[in-house]
Amino acid sequence: MERDERSYAKGRAIAALGGRTDSISVLKTGWAVVRSEDQTGSGQILRVYIPGEVIGLAELGAREAHHRIVMQTDGVVCPFPRDRLSTLLTDFPRLAALLISIGSLDQIALRHHATALGSMKASARFKFFLLQLRARLEVANVGLGNRIQVPFSQAELGQILGLTPVYINKLLNNFRKNGELEVERPYFRLLAREEWEQELGFRDPYLSMDTTWFPQPGASGG
Repeated sequence: MERDERSYAKGRAIAALGGRTDSISVLKTGWAVVRSEDQTGSGQILRVYIPGEVIGLAELGAREAHHRIVMQTDGVVCPFPRDRLSTLLTDFPRLAALLISIGSLDQIALRHHATALGSMKASARFKFFLLQLRARLEVANVGLGNRIQVPFSQAELGQILGLTPVYINKLLNNFRKNGELEVERPYFRLLAREEWEQELGFRDPYLSMDTTWFPQPGASGG
């Protein structure tokens, strides 16, 4: 699936709104985002993809893209044609199970994010986003402990969290003043991660994937 490597510059579209969704892609390096834009050209960042993740699982049931997927940084994308996917999954049933499980965990994480946006105050919302991002980077083995890359401007963080750039700046200043966060762009260091996790009752959906139902190695060629 990673045989075809293509370099993408920051800002380049992986999928255009209304375009054909004829492949899934492994984001080998770099970051990407799913964007929803209104008539004015502004909008929200609905999903963040980090290095190593699979882009396009959520779009498998659609013939055309309902949102733009663009590179947030320079990176390498490995597209895999959708019409070859059925053969791949038939020949490698454990891979099929893995892709299904990844899609399931993504849905759980997105539900948590939606809950944070809908029910948490701004400060808690920001903390939750950083905790979830750190958890995902840890699974992908990208980053070091509580020091994580956050390649987003204050305006972009606002688009992720449904807040204004001014409010994002205020929250960052408060976190730093309280000794909870250290910022050295593009890296954030979570100085109070355990306290934040206890405060929010944070649960990491990526911590343990259930593989007990996966086909046994060697089954049907897998």
